[in-house]
Amino acid sequence: MQCPDCGAYYSEGDEFCGECGRRLSSEAAGSDAEPKAPPTGTNGLELTGDLFEPPPPAAVPAKTRPKKANLLPIMIAGALAALLLCLCAIGAIVWLVVSEESAATPRAPVVPATAAPLAPTVSRTGALLYEENFDDPASGWDVFDEADTIVGYEDGRYQIAINQANYMAWGNPEPALDLADLSIEVDVRQVDGPLDNNFGIFVRYVDDDDGEQSSYYWFQISADGFYSVDLRKEGEWISLVSWEPSSAIYTGLGATNRLRVECSGGWFSFYTNDVHLVELSDSTVGRGSIGLAAGAFEEPGVVVQFDDIRVYKLGQ
Repeated sequence: MQCPDCGAYYSEGDEFCGECGRRLSSEAAGSDAEPKAPPTGTNGLELTGDLFEPPPPAAVPAKTRPKKANLLPIMIAGALAALLLCLCAIGAIVWLVVSEESAATPRAPVVPATAAPLAPTVSRTGALLYEENFDDPASGWDVFDEADTIVGYEDGRYQIAINQANYMAWGNPEPALDLADLSIEVDVRQVDGPLDNNFGIFVRYVDDDDGEQSSYYWFQISADGFYSVDLRKEGEWISLVSWEPSSAIYTGLGATNRLRVECSGGWFSFYTNDVHLVELSDSTVGRGSIGLAAGAFEEPGVVVQFDDIRVYKLGQ
């Protein structure tokens, strides 16, 4: 046998190592021997034998919040991004200004229509193409008397009466005109019925056999101070300018308003009492005749008279 300290060999009966002097038998030491401390596990719990059950695992800790990031790089990146956006905005403004100044020709007006300031304007009219004062009942405009509408000449004016709610009627000259670019104007006044109504001018009127599939543009006002522009295309209504109020429209029974429409190609401009109301762009109907129309909404009994219609070639 070997000494556990120095490794020297000794006999079974030896009490001490012959090389290092280590006591070799605790039993031989008697009561002077020191007892061994009991073994312990990794968590400090006392083990009572060679075989033992390990302690149960500890609970999984709650998810911890991440550490705060270093904000300096983020702040620098944000500042650079804001600076870049500012430079882009300034560049866009400069580009727009330069583009507008360097444009060779002005842009054509587009839909949606934009209202212009309420200031008197001068019509770009050229040669007179057509005129009618309605003094002669045989001058060629439509005349008919039906249960719901009466259209014809009355006291030197062209009169349209609507006797049905949510209904309209119109008249056209015969023979029909065939016009594209023009300036047309007419005087109109309401003489009877509710002020919630509509009346005005047709341009580029294209008829079919029974009128149900006609196409045209209708500039209309109401006696309570509103205006709008509609396109009739093969029996379907298309709103180009929804109803808008205007202080340029004279309101009430007996008030006379001078309406004017100018059109050239796909460009249209609309006036009341020489005040520009709105302009738009649309190329659905390229040419056609003219017409005068009136309508009633919830209340029937609308009576409107037109006078002194003139059509000019559109000047430059």
